[in-house]
Amino acid sequence: MPVPFWNCKASPQKRQLTVIVLERRSLFFTTSDRGSLLLIRWAIIQFPSKSDLYKTLNMSKQSELTMNDSINNMLVVSSVSNVNPIESYDPEALRNSFHSEIRPILDVLDKLRTQGITEENVNIPTIVVVGDQSSGKSSVLESLAGITLPRGQGIATRVPLILRLQSCLSEQDSKILMEYENVKEMRINSEDDIEAAINAATDDLAGSNKNIRNTPISLHIRKPDAPDLTMVDLPGITRVPVHGQPENIYEQVRDMIMHYIKPEESIILNVLPAEVDFSTCESIRLSQTVDKKGVRTLAVVTKVDKAPEGLFEKVTSDAVSIGLGYVCVRNRTPADDSIAVARCRELELFNDHPDLRNIDRSMVGIPTLARRLVKIQSDMVRGCLPRIRDQIHEALQKRRQEMSNVPRSIDSVNEAVAVFLRLQNEMLNMLTQVVRDGDFSLVPDDCTLHYTARLHEEFTKFAEDLGKSGLRLSQPSQTDEIRQMFSEHQGVALPDFLPHTVLHQLVKKQIDSITQTCIFLVDRVFKYAAEVVLHVQSLIFEAYPHLRDRHHKLAIQVLNETKTTTVEFVERMLAKERTVIFTTNASYLDTIAKINSAVEKARRSNQAYIELDVGPIREGLILNEAVPATGWHREAWEMKVRIAAYSKIMHERLADEIPLEIRYALQRTIVNRLQELTMMQAFSSPEELGTLMQQDSKIIGRRVRLQQRIDTLEKSLMLVSGMIAA
Repeated sequence: MPVPFWNCKASPQKRQLTVIVLERRSLFFTTSDRGSLLLIRWAIIQFPSKSDLYKTLNMSKQSELTMNDSINNMLVVSSVSNVNPIESYDPEALRNSFHSEIRPILDVLDKLRTQGITEENVNIPTIVVVGDQSSGKSSVLESLAGITLPRGQGIATRVPLILRLQSCLSEQDSKILMEYENVKEMRINSEDDIEAAINAATDDLAGSNKNIRNTPISLHIRKPDAPDLTMVDLPGITRVPVHGQPENIYEQVRDMIMHYIKPEESIILNVLPAEVDFSTCESIRLSQTVDKKGVRTLAVVTKVDKAPEGLFEKVTSDAVSIGLGYVCVRNRTPADDSIAVARCRELELFNDHPDLRNIDRSMVGIPTLARRLVKIQSDMVRGCLPRIRDQIHEALQKRRQEMSNVPRSIDSVNEAVAVFLRLQNEMLNMLTQVVRDGDFSLVPDDCTLHYTARLHEEFTKFAEDLGKSGLRLSQPSQTDEIRQMFSEHQGVALPDFLPHTVLHQLVKKQIDSITQTCIFLVDRVFKYAAEVVLHVQSLIFEAYPHLRDRHHKLAIQVLNETKTTTVEFVERMLAKERTVIFTTNASYLDTIAKINSAVEKARRSNQAYIELDVGPIREGLILNEAVPATGWHREAWEMKVRIAAYSKIMHERLADEIPLEIRYALQRTIVNRLQELTMMQAFSSPEELGTLMQQDSKIIGRRVRLQQRIDTLEKSLMLVSGMIAA
């Protein structure tokens, strides 16, 4: 990377001469005099030592400077007269300062990034390169790195490319390494092979079509003339999918970009082509959603040679609020034989073009961009390590907590027995709390395990359903039906006695109308109870599928047996109600008296309509239609009233006894019987126990992944803490 080395004056003309030293100790000469350049556009000189450089620059007579032909095959001849140094500093000291203070931090951050530490919500300072499709993003990176990146129609960059550039002293120290997914430190032999290697890795990650994927490729380039930078290149923004691209390509690219630019630690390098209105660029819109004031956005204006008119006004007016400013560049074109030639032509363009030469020198050129980025990056990383350490520590605590909830591996028979017994006790305790005690403290948010509350809802609905069945005092047709039954049973008893057979027949009809309701209650409650038991077992035995399946099978078997006996109990109760009409409950006579009293009171007051409470149902009666005054219809009405009063008692009896039996049977089965059978049929041999205690492959995989994340976080924490303490 070029760094300022020497400012010189050429007297007597007082022309300013700037000398820039490259990492390989080559020199780059420019002049601020637009009328006549002291040097040819691009001059590179190699000196065997610093003393030779001093001698050359302090010469007082006309001299000829030549370049080694091996560098870019260029020969530069120039005249320098009366050149005297006016300011100097030691580039070795600058380099040593950078490499002692900033380079170690960058190395740590790059290592954290390649370890995937950002997946743990640890935000690492990053320069993120964004831009609309074909804005020149890849060309900017090529110019900075001096390499060739993939190009083509549509989206050339289809996965994030983490480009890590690192300077070194000699070509012997150069290296190119690539990593992605499961590929670690793959060496690339030549810069000419970089493009093909990236394309192959991209196809490996995202397929050979036009799909994109948010899995990064990390490219580490170490070479003498590289700036010390780490940047993330992202796919260009496109709204219209081309052949082979998914329909939601815009959304995919947008989400990927937002993932990288949203953290406050990210610096956004927004690449804008000069020929467009900056405010219409989608990349500007996206960056402004996370950086409204532009305080962490730097704009790079490309293709300035294609649209130079008005560029000065665009970059000085700053209509889109770019807080870190603009840098205008000319990227390398196919006509440029080398990077050096491209930089020479870039210099000529900004020095000679009438629309571009007025732009401040601090805003033009790839070397300027490199310096700006290095400065920004240096400012970013200073002081960031304590925050990163705290974030890693927080992530590590979270992962350790997750690991504490994952079952440990079982390595011996004794451990298997101990775990088996512990799980048995956990299951018993949880079922006892849920089924017997109605204690939901272990599962406060899982309403499916609020057993007693759900059973109460079922039993309440059952009582309501019983009350809604049977006779309705308000329906005259039912009175007519009873009158018809009386007619069919004439001669069975004296004329002034109500036939007892009619009473039995009516009661039996009432029982028949609620039989299905009672049986369905047993079905629903036992089904729910089985779901609760299986759910608890699944929670307790989550890591042990064989043990879980065995408990499931046993639970279903025992509950089915209990359900059969409970159905038999219900059927016996209903049979008793069909066979024996009996009650000592005083509410029977009270109900009859209340109904008769209400009817007589309404008649005396000439009311045409009254409301009566019979069981849970409040009925409205039109007296003339529902309540006959005399004769057999009157007797049928009286029988109807008696059946309604008795049905109320039967319903109350069933609404209590059947739920009570269900609760008792389930509690005894789940809390006592199931536990007894589980222990009786535990295991017959160590081999069987070993099979039962085999852990689920998902649990094993989860434990392995968590341990890997914990190991990575621990190493990262040590790395960062060591850097802070150094």
